[in-house]
Amino acid sequence: MSHNQEIVGWQEKSGLELAIAVWLDAKSGRSHSLNTALNYREHLNSFRQTLRQASLDLDSDPAVVATLAQAWAGFSTKGQTIGSATYNKRLAILSSFYAFARKRGYIKEENPIGRVERRPVQAYAGVKWLTPKEGKHKLAEIDRSTLAGKRDLALLSVGIQTGRRLSELAGLRWGDLRQGEGGKLTLNWRRTKGGKTTSDILTPGISRSVMDWLAAYYTTPKLGTLPKDAPVWVSLSPRNKGEALGIQTVADICEKRLGVSKVHTLRHTFARAMEDAGAKVSTIQSRLGHSSLATTGQYLAAMRQAENEHAAQIAEMFGLED
Repeated sequence: MSHNQEIVGWQEKSGLELAIAVWLDAKSGRSHSLNTALNYREHLNSFRQTLRQASLDLDSDPAVVATLAQAWAGFSTKGQTIGSATYNKRLAILSSFYAFARKRGYIKEENPIGRVERRPVQAYAGVKWLTPKEGKHKLAEIDRSTLAGKRDLALLSVGIQTGRRLSELAGLRWGDLRQGEGGKLTLNWRRTKGGKTTSDILTPGISRSVMDWLAAYYTTPKLGTLPKDAPVWVSLSPRNKGEALGIQTVADICEKRLGVSKVHTLRHTFARAMEDAGAKVSTIQSRLGHSSLATTGQYLAAMRQAENEHAAQIAEMFGLED
Protein backbone atom coordinates (compact mmCIF):
# COMPACT_ATOMS: atom_id res chain seq x y z
CA MET A 1 0.00 0.00 0.00
CA SER A 2 1.34 3.45 -0.92
CA HIS A 3 1.40 6.30 1.57
CA ASN A 4 -1.12 8.17 -0.58
CA GLN A 5 -3.53 5.23 -0.21
CA GLU A 6 -3.00 5.26 3.54
CA ILE A 7 -3.98 8.94 3.70
CA VAL A 8 -7.23 8.41 1.73
CA GLY A 9 -9.09 6.97 4.74
CA TRP A 10 -8.01 9.79 7.04
CA GLN A 11 -11.44 10.13 8.67
CA GLU A 12 -10.98 6.70 10.26
CA LYS A 13 -7.48 7.36 11.59
CA SER A 14 -6.33 8.70 14.93
CA GLY A 15 -4.27 11.87 14.96
CA LEU A 16 -1.02 9.93 15.38
CA GLU A 17 -1.83 7.40 12.65
CA LEU A 18 -2.62 10.21 10.23
CA ALA A 19 0.49 12.13 11.26
CA ILE A 20 2.65 9.09 10.51
CA ALA A 21 1.01 8.47 7.12
CA VAL A 22 1.32 12.11 6.02
CA TRP A 23 4.92 12.32 7.27
CA LEU A 24 5.94 9.19 5.36
CA ASP A 25 4.22 10.45 2.22
CA ALA A 26 6.07 13.77 2.50
CA LYS A 27 9.40 11.98 2.99
CA SER A 28 8.81 9.69 0.04
CA GLY A 29 7.85 12.62 -2.20
CA ARG A 30 10.87 14.69 -1.20
CA SER A 31 13.51 11.99 -1.65
CA HIS A 32 11.72 10.19 -4.52
CA SER A 33 12.78 7.02 -2.75
CA LEU A 34 10.42 4.33 -1.50
CA ASN A 35 13.34 2.72 0.32
CA THR A 36 13.87 5.89 2.36
CA ALA A 37 10.22 6.00 3.40
CA LEU A 38 10.23 2.30 4.31
CA ASN A 39 13.35 2.78 6.40
CA TYR A 40 11.74 5.70 8.22
CA ARG A 41 8.57 3.68 8.81
CA GLU A 42 10.55 0.74 10.19
CA HIS A 43 12.44 2.92 12.67
CA LEU A 44 9.38 4.83 13.84
CA ASN A 45 7.36 1.62 14.27
CA SER A 46 10.21 0.08 16.24
CA PHE A 47 10.37 3.06 18.59
CA ARG A 48 6.60 3.18 18.94
CA GLN A 49 6.62 -0.48 19.95
CA THR A 50 9.15 0.38 22.66
CA LEU A 51 6.82 3.10 23.93
CA ARG A 52 3.79 0.83 23.90
CA GLN A 53 5.61 -1.76 25.99
CA ALA A 54 5.68 0.95 28.65
CA SER A 55 1.98 1.79 28.05
CA LEU A 56 3.00 5.02 26.28
CA ASP A 57 2.76 6.42 22.76
CA LEU A 58 4.42 9.05 20.60
CA ASP A 59 2.40 11.88 22.17
CA SER A 60 3.16 10.93 25.79
CA ASP A 61 5.13 13.05 28.30
CA PRO A 62 8.15 14.43 26.36
CA ALA A 63 10.52 13.86 29.29
CA VAL A 64 9.65 10.16 29.46
CA VAL A 65 9.64 9.77 25.65
CA ALA A 66 13.11 11.37 25.50
CA THR A 67 14.45 8.90 28.06
CA LEU A 68 13.12 5.92 26.13
CA ALA A 69 14.34 7.38 22.83
CA GLN A 70 17.87 7.53 24.19
CA ALA A 71 17.69 3.89 25.29
CA TRP A 72 16.07 2.76 22.01
CA ALA A 73 18.63 4.51 19.80
CA GLY A 74 21.49 2.79 21.57
CA PHE A 75 19.97 -0.69 21.67
CA SER A 76 21.05 -3.54 19.37
CA THR A 77 18.97 -6.71 19.04
CA LYS A 78 22.16 -8.60 18.15
CA GLY A 79 24.09 -7.42 21.16
CA GLN A 80 26.48 -5.37 19.04
CA THR A 81 27.83 -1.93 19.89
CA ILE A 82 25.83 0.83 18.25
CA GLY A 83 28.10 3.33 16.52
CA SER A 84 27.70 7.05 17.07
CA ALA A 85 26.59 7.67 13.48
CA THR A 86 23.85 5.00 13.69
CA TYR A 87 22.75 6.25 17.10
CA ASN A 88 22.46 9.83 15.82
CA LYS A 89 20.70 8.72 12.62
CA ARG A 90 18.01 6.92 14.61
CA LEU A 91 17.41 10.02 16.70
CA ALA A 92 17.34 12.19 13.56
CA ILE A 93 14.54 10.06 12.09
CA LEU A 94 12.47 10.41 15.26
CA SER A 95 13.18 14.14 15.44
CA SER A 96 12.07 14.52 11.81
CA PHE A 97 8.70 12.97 12.64
CA TYR A 98 8.15 15.15 15.71
CA ALA A 99 9.15 18.35 13.90
CA PHE A 100 6.72 17.51 11.08
CA ALA A 101 3.89 16.50 13.42
CA ARG A 102 4.26 19.68 15.49
CA LYS A 103 4.35 21.88 12.39
CA ARG A 104 1.15 20.28 11.08
CA GLY A 105 -0.54 20.47 14.48
CA TYR A 106 -0.85 16.73 15.10
CA ILE A 107 1.26 17.00 18.27
CA LYS A 108 1.14 20.01 20.59
CA GLU A 109 3.96 19.13 22.95
CA GLU A 110 7.64 19.95 22.36
CA ASN A 111 9.87 17.74 20.25
CA PRO A 112 11.14 15.28 22.90
CA ILE A 113 14.15 14.28 20.83
CA GLY A 114 15.54 17.77 21.35
CA ARG A 115 16.26 16.70 24.92
CA VAL A 116 18.49 13.81 23.86
CA GLU A 117 22.19 14.57 23.40
CA ARG A 118 23.81 13.36 20.21
CA ARG A 119 27.02 11.40 20.31
CA PRO A 120 30.18 12.95 18.84
CA VAL A 121 31.05 11.53 15.43
CA GLN A 122 34.41 11.70 13.71
CA ALA A 123 33.65 13.00 10.24
CA TYR A 124 33.95 10.24 7.64
CA ALA A 125 35.74 7.89 10.03
CA GLY A 126 36.89 4.70 8.34
CA VAL A 127 36.64 6.19 4.86
CA LYS A 128 38.14 3.89 2.22
CA TRP A 129 39.03 4.29 -1.41
CA LEU A 130 40.84 2.49 -4.22
CA THR A 131 44.14 3.75 -5.54
CA PRO A 132 44.35 3.98 -9.35
CA LYS A 133 46.70 0.98 -9.32
CA GLU A 134 44.30 -1.12 -7.23
CA GLY A 135 41.28 -0.09 -9.25
CA LYS A 136 42.96 -0.69 -12.59
CA HIS A 137 44.09 -4.15 -11.51
CA LYS A 138 40.66 -5.16 -10.18
CA LEU A 139 38.79 -3.91 -13.24
CA ALA A 140 41.23 -5.65 -15.60
CA GLU A 141 40.40 -8.98 -13.95
CA ILE A 142 36.73 -8.78 -15.02
CA ASP A 143 35.92 -11.16 -17.89
CA ARG A 144 34.40 -8.85 -20.48
CA SER A 145 33.31 -11.70 -22.74
CA THR A 146 30.39 -12.57 -20.44
CA LEU A 147 27.16 -10.66 -19.93
CA ALA A 148 27.83 -10.35 -16.20
CA GLY A 149 31.33 -9.07 -16.91
CA LYS A 150 30.08 -6.46 -19.39
CA ARG A 151 27.44 -5.26 -16.96
CA ASP A 152 29.68 -5.13 -13.91
CA LEU A 153 32.52 -3.37 -15.71
CA ALA A 154 30.16 -0.73 -17.09
CA LEU A 155 28.45 -0.23 -13.73
CA LEU A 156 31.67 0.12 -11.74
CA SER A 157 33.23 2.35 -14.38
CA VAL A 158 30.28 4.74 -14.23
CA GLY A 159 30.47 4.74 -10.43
CA ILE A 160 34.16 5.59 -10.41
CA GLN A 161 33.93 8.28 -13.08
CA THR A 162 30.86 10.05 -11.70
CA GLY A 163 31.04 9.46 -7.93
CA ARG A 164 27.29 8.97 -7.77
CA ARG A 165 25.49 7.55 -4.76
CA LEU A 166 24.29 3.96 -4.64
CA SER A 167 20.61 4.84 -5.07
CA GLU A 168 21.44 7.01 -8.07
CA LEU A 169 23.42 4.26 -9.80
CA ALA A 170 20.75 1.65 -9.14
CA GLY A 171 17.97 3.98 -10.33
CA LEU A 172 19.45 4.71 -13.77
CA ARG A 173 17.01 4.09 -16.63
CA TRP A 174 17.30 3.96 -20.43
CA GLY A 175 15.48 7.29 -20.73
CA ASP A 176 18.21 8.89 -18.60
CA LEU A 177 20.84 8.24 -21.29
CA ARG A 178 21.53 10.43 -24.30
CA GLN A 179 24.21 9.71 -26.89
CA GLY A 180 25.95 12.71 -28.38
CA GLU A 181 28.98 13.74 -30.38
CA GLY A 182 31.65 11.06 -30.67
CA GLY A 183 29.33 8.49 -29.11
CA LYS A 184 29.76 9.99 -25.64
CA LEU A 185 26.85 9.35 -23.30
CA THR A 186 25.23 11.97 -21.11
CA LEU A 187 23.61 10.55 -18.00
CA ASN A 188 20.77 12.56 -16.48
CA TRP A 189 20.41 11.76 -12.79
CA ARG A 190 16.84 12.32 -11.65
CA ARG A 191 17.01 10.31 -8.42
CA THR A 192 19.58 12.46 -6.65
CA LYS A 193 19.56 13.50 -3.00
CA GLY A 194 17.17 16.38 -2.46
CA GLY A 195 15.39 15.73 -5.76
CA LYS A 196 17.90 17.74 -7.84
CA THR A 197 18.49 16.90 -11.50
CA THR A 198 22.12 16.80 -12.61
CA SER A 199 24.08 15.33 -15.52
CA ASP A 200 27.41 13.67 -16.26
CA ILE A 201 29.08 13.21 -19.64
CA LEU A 202 30.93 9.91 -19.77
CA THR A 203 34.30 9.50 -21.44
CA PRO A 204 34.30 7.74 -24.85
CA GLY A 205 35.71 4.53 -23.36
CA ILE A 206 33.17 4.28 -20.56
CA SER A 207 30.39 5.26 -22.97
CA ARG A 208 31.37 2.34 -25.20
CA SER A 209 31.44 0.03 -22.19
CA VAL A 210 27.89 1.00 -21.20
CA MET A 211 26.55 0.70 -24.74
CA ASP A 212 28.36 -2.61 -25.26
CA TRP A 213 26.60 -4.03 -22.22
CA LEU A 214 23.18 -2.69 -23.21
CA ALA A 215 23.46 -3.89 -26.81
CA ALA A 216 24.55 -7.34 -25.62
CA TYR A 217 21.64 -7.69 -23.21
CA TYR A 218 18.78 -5.92 -24.94
CA THR A 219 18.51 -7.92 -28.15
CA THR A 220 14.72 -8.35 -27.97
CA PRO A 221 13.49 -5.67 -27.97
CA LYS A 222 16.42 -3.79 -29.42
CA LEU A 223 17.75 -0.62 -27.86
CA GLY A 224 15.95 1.69 -30.27
CA THR A 225 12.56 0.41 -29.14
CA LEU A 226 13.21 0.20 -25.41
CA PRO A 227 10.75 2.01 -23.12
CA LYS A 228 12.27 4.93 -21.24
CA ASP A 229 11.79 3.23 -17.88
CA ALA A 230 13.82 0.14 -18.86
CA PRO A 231 16.57 -0.35 -16.24
CA VAL A 232 20.17 0.13 -17.31
CA TRP A 233 21.46 -2.42 -14.80
CA VAL A 234 19.44 -5.64 -14.73
CA SER A 235 19.63 -8.94 -12.90
CA LEU A 236 20.91 -11.97 -14.80
CA SER A 237 19.75 -14.42 -12.17
CA PRO A 238 17.11 -16.95 -13.34
CA ARG A 239 15.10 -16.05 -10.24
CA ASN A 240 14.49 -12.42 -11.24
CA LYS A 241 16.10 -12.05 -14.66
CA GLY A 242 15.47 -8.72 -16.33
CA GLU A 243 14.49 -6.87 -13.16
CA ALA A 244 16.36 -3.74 -12.12
CA LEU A 245 19.30 -4.46 -9.84
CA GLY A 246 18.53 -3.73 -6.21
CA ILE A 247 20.78 -1.69 -3.96
CA GLN A 248 22.08 -4.80 -2.18
CA THR A 249 22.96 -6.50 -5.48
CA VAL A 250 24.97 -3.49 -6.59
CA ALA A 251 26.80 -3.64 -3.27
CA ASP A 252 27.44 -7.36 -3.84
CA ILE A 253 28.97 -6.58 -7.23
CA CYS A 254 31.36 -4.13 -5.58
CA GLU A 255 32.33 -6.79 -3.05
CA LYS A 256 32.86 -9.44 -5.72
CA ARG A 257 34.73 -7.33 -8.27
CA LEU A 258 36.59 -4.79 -6.14
CA GLY A 259 36.79 -6.47 -2.76
CA VAL A 260 34.97 -3.62 -1.03
CA SER A 261 31.62 -4.13 0.66
CA LYS A 262 30.41 -0.54 0.40
CA VAL A 263 29.46 1.14 -2.87
CA HIS A 264 30.38 4.43 -1.20
CA THR A 265 33.99 3.36 -1.77
CA LEU A 266 33.47 4.27 -5.44
CA ARG A 267 32.40 7.74 -4.33
CA HIS A 268 35.46 8.08 -2.12
CA THR A 269 37.66 6.83 -4.97
CA PHE A 270 36.16 9.42 -7.31
CA ALA A 271 36.74 12.27 -4.85
CA ARG A 272 40.34 11.28 -4.16
CA ALA A 273 41.10 10.80 -7.87
CA MET A 274 39.62 14.21 -8.62
CA GLU A 275 41.85 15.81 -6.00
CA ASP A 276 44.94 13.96 -7.25
CA ALA A 277 44.09 15.11 -10.78
CA GLY A 278 44.26 18.72 -9.57
CA ALA A 279 40.55 19.55 -9.36
CA LYS A 280 39.50 22.43 -7.10
CA VAL A 281 37.62 21.54 -3.95
CA SER A 282 34.66 23.59 -5.24
CA THR A 283 34.59 21.47 -8.40
CA ILE A 284 34.67 18.26 -6.37
CA GLN A 285 31.91 19.65 -4.18
CA SER A 286 29.75 20.30 -7.22
CA ARG A 287 30.30 16.83 -8.68
CA LEU A 288 29.59 15.10 -5.37
CA GLY A 289 26.46 17.16 -4.81
CA HIS A 290 27.56 18.36 -1.36
CA SER A 291 25.64 21.40 -0.15
CA SER A 292 28.62 22.68 1.83
CA LEU A 293 32.25 23.20 0.82
CA ALA A 294 33.21 22.34 4.40
CA THR A 295 31.65 18.89 3.98
CA THR A 296 33.78 18.22 0.92
CA GLY A 297 36.86 19.46 2.77
CA GLN A 298 36.18 17.01 5.62
CA TYR A 299 35.57 14.28 3.07
CA LEU A 300 38.98 14.80 1.46
CA ALA A 301 40.80 15.39 4.74
CA ALA A 302 39.55 12.06 6.10
CA MET A 303 41.17 10.28 3.14
CA ARG A 304 44.51 11.93 3.90
CA GLN A 305 44.57 11.16 7.62
CA ALA A 306 46.42 7.86 7.24
CA GLU A 307 49.16 9.46 5.19
CA ASN A 308 52.35 10.85 6.70
CA GLU A 309 54.82 12.35 4.28
CA HIS A 310 57.55 11.95 6.89
CA ALA A 311 56.88 8.26 7.57
CA ALA A 312 59.70 6.97 5.37
CA GLN A 313 62.21 9.36 6.93
CA ILE A 314 61.20 8.29 10.47
CA ALA A 315 61.51 4.63 9.50
CA GLU A 316 65.03 5.26 8.20
CA MET A 317 66.00 7.03 11.45
CA PHE A 318 65.17 3.89 13.41
CA GLY A 319 66.70 1.55 10.85
CA LEU A 320 63.34 0.04 9.97
CA GLU A 321 63.96 0.16 6.24
CA ASP A 322 67.09 -1.99 6.29
